[in-house]
Amino acid sequence: MFGYACRMPTFALAVPDDPDLLGRLATALQVQSDPPISLTRSGETVVTFESITPPLMLRSRVVQALEVAAGPDWHSVVREIA
Repeated sequence: MFGYACRMPTFALAVPDDPDLLGRLATALQVQSDPPISLTRSGETVVTFESITPPLMLRSRVVQALEVAAGPDWHSVVREIA
């Protein structure tokens, strides 16, 4: 009706190119409640998360999934991309 599109919130992290870690992360995101969060790899190590959920909720849910996938020291494994 207003003629513009809203961008969905995104959040990008540099994640090691570890298929097991990425698989656990994808699984941890899939078991969370709605709305779903998509995970897209670009390059070898950048993972972008996107959802219709508000930005702070998106970050919170990604951190929860990282805690499941990488353990309590997840912050030593990944870094945020500006």
